[in-house]
Amino acid sequence: MSLALWALQSAHTLSLRTQARHLQQCLQDPQQAQTARWQRLLHANQNSAYGKAHGFAGIHSIKDYQNRVPVVDYDALSPWIDRIAAGEQGVLTQAPVRMLEPSGGSISTNKFIPYTDDLLADFAKATNPWLYDLFSHTPGLKGTQSYWSISLAKQGARRTEGGVPIGFDDDTQYFSPLMRWALNKMMAVPNAVANAPDMDSWRQQTALHLLQAEDLGLISVWSPTFMSLLMSHISQNLDTLLADLPTARAKRIEQGMAREGRLCGEALWPRLKLISCWTDSIASQFLPELQQWFVRTPLQGKGLLATEGVVSAPLLPEDGSGCPLAITSHFLEFIDLEHPDRLPCFAHELRVGGAYSPILSTGGGLYRYHLKDVVHCVGMTGRTPRVRFAGKLDRVSDLCGEKIHANQVEQGLALVREQLAVEIRFALLAPVHGSPAHYRLFLESSADAAQREQIAHVIEQYLASGHHYRTCRALGQLGAIQVQPVMHGWQTFQRTLTAAGQRAGDIKPTALDARHDWLKAFSGVNQ
Repeated sequence: MSLALWALQSAHTLSLRTQARHLQQCLQDPQQAQTARWQRLLHANQNSAYGKAHGFAGIHSIKDYQNRVPVVDYDALSPWIDRIAAGEQGVLTQAPVRMLEPSGGSISTNKFIPYTDDLLADFAKATNPWLYDLFSHTPGLKGTQSYWSISLAKQGARRTEGGVPIGFDDDTQYFSPLMRWALNKMMAVPNAVANAPDMDSWRQQTALHLLQAEDLGLISVWSPTFMSLLMSHISQNLDTLLADLPTARAKRIEQGMAREGRLCGEALWPRLKLISCWTDSIASQFLPELQQWFVRTPLQGKGLLATEGVVSAPLLPEDGSGCPLAITSHFLEFIDLEHPDRLPCFAHELRVGGAYSPILSTGGGLYRYHLKDVVHCVGMTGRTPRVRFAGKLDRVSDLCGEKIHANQVEQGLALVREQLAVEIRFALLAPVHGSPAHYRLFLESSADAAQREQIAHVIEQYLASGHHYRTCRALGQLGAIQVQPVMHGWQTFQRTLTAAGQRAGDIKPTALDARHDWLKAFSGVNQ
């Protein structure tokens, strides 16, 4: 154990205690905490251009706020964000915009989310208690190094035409400067890896630094596929990587592999205590592959943290289900998906068993912003609801009125696994324009040709249980689903999205994507 690292982490953890205790207290009275957050938000931004346009100064109650300020999506805010990108100040917030962070949109282009110091403080109110919780309740974690996902930096201009910086290069930038300094001291992979010239070089450098970190204790990534792909790269290039390591370290890795009987995370990093990643919705389908690489290492879910804001804080729950709402971070409203025409309800009004879609008002200038995620309320922490991410509302494909949603495809794939008992390593349904238009399932699987036909049939039958899809098929507007076997599915998926501007670490698994020409993307992949 590094005593210097242990001392730094102990001091770092102690510095987070006040904020962690404050959140715990607020969980006992979410209504009061949310009211206070809403009041500060409106007062701070009443003289912004958006605040003046919507009369923030004349709003005196949350009900007034709901009546006078519209629920918006990114398209509605895009003209305001364009003004920020052009260099205008005081548009959505009175505080200056530090940067614009890209986020994957519903089309191939990116959304750009404005980040202010207030928004970073919003994130810290959720992430700092999580770090405190993590280092206080995970024995043996102090004194170890951490890996936080670092993506390949985008090539080209890193500023808008108006001079506003674009994008984070690593996940530690969600924290304050002091927190980043402390976290960077603990990092197993240096930030300089983001400057690698290409994806192959980035992956090789990342793998080498990880293998050098014998005392790795924490891995924090977003998608479980991100780490599975890194482990696969390590496995495929192990001899080359070992040759680049100090002899003593390479020998200890070989001894670890002999002890475990194969290459796995526990063989490489005997002090590894936890992997933090997405675990809900479609991401859960990729946990078995990750757990094949990390046999005994516990996994902790991320909660719902998006580029736009944080909905639930990844604290350790009493019964292991869901995460409490981040009631000290933003002002939260929720569309009740059973009663979508009603006024959105408040954080303290969620009922266990209900399905909701969050609306955020944040310190970054998103007011009543519909996140278009779905969460299920699964319990309570104190008097604050605990939620679990269930999927997206906006992953919809509609070639001719069929209105297929990603959740439907996920359910169809779940039936495939249940009924056919085939291994599916990658599956992506995508629209193909033609005569007639149809959907193609890009599939990496152990299934043979006959089983692939069965897979298409099961998904087809499930989608046809919906009126719109069934009608389009009956009218001949849509052809039958076709299956295209692929290799290296996730690598191709990741490469396509990073080429479109997304950070590799932020790419979300999905069973349906209409944003890209996937037929072209997979045309060069060996089948």
